[in-house]
Amino acid sequence: MKSIDLDVKTKDEARSFIGECEDVFGQEIDDAIKSLVSSKDTKIVTLSGPTCSGKTTTAKKLTEHIETKGRRAVVMSIDDFFIDRSNRNVVNDEAPDYDTVKAIDIDYFARFTERLLKGESVLVPTYDFIKTARTGYNEYIPNENDIYVFEGIQAVYPEISSLLGRHESLFICVNRGIRYHESFIDKNDIRLLRRIIRDHRFRGATAEFTLHLWDGVRANEEENIFPNAMNCSVYIDSCLAYEPFILNKHALPLLDTIPKDSRYHAAAEELKEKISAFESDNFEDCMIPNNSVFREFIGNL
Repeated sequence: MKSIDLDVKTKDEARSFIGECEDVFGQEIDDAIKSLVSSKDTKIVTLSGPTCSGKTTTAKKLTEHIETKGRRAVVMSIDDFFIDRSNRNVVNDEAPDYDTVKAIDIDYFARFTERLLKGESVLVPTYDFIKTARTGYNEYIPNENDIYVFEGIQAVYPEISSLLGRHESLFICVNRGIRYHESFIDKNDIRLLRRIIRDHRFRGATAEFTLHLWDGVRANEEENIFPNAMNCSVYIDSCLAYEPFILNKHALPLLDTIPKDSRYHAAAEELKEKISAFESDNFEDCMIPNNSVFREFIGNL
């Protein structure tokens, strides 16, 4: 558990606190990345973690570090290998579960990685979450000096990792809850609030729909993600102690949209009660660096 033992009274104090949190997390990422790519023999690094843990930002930082070593990092998002849901003969579920391995086009991923590891050109797919469909391909021609970064929740699944051969693995997750005075918000609620905000902003989803998916997401995490994560090389905690004060501003209006007759209204009210305790006018979005992992959820300025 992370306890915040301070009472931020001014915007300057809030800005300083955010900076301290970002510096600590940035150093943790830097140390983890250095240990992953210290060997010249490293060819593939996987980056995984449960939903809304900060994988995309960490992938960027991993890329930057690799390139300071004179090598090229090529990020492959496993999300882009999702099955095209416009083909109802393949997938006909009403609420797509993107966290299960069944959502991945395993046949195409197997052919793709086989060619990639042989040094042959490949077609990297692009997936559109709004259209729930694959929208195109980009050709990639391998270079002997490249390092491939496969980023996505499913990177820990044996069906995926077994196709990548020998590789290093990084697992990122929110591993601590946050206590502020007499209030407490746990690690899974932090990720849920992150996801409600992200899904609304970037995937066109309502808070009610995100809550509709959440039980299935959590069940899959406990059954498939966390057990398989035990084999990863390096672990990072993406908890930022300041973030509940920002989550408060973004999440409350979205939770208020859930109708009283919704089956998820009680869950929304419980979340509102927890996050309402972290209310402060001193914390503002503009204080958060654009390269912060938290920007994955609230967007850039």
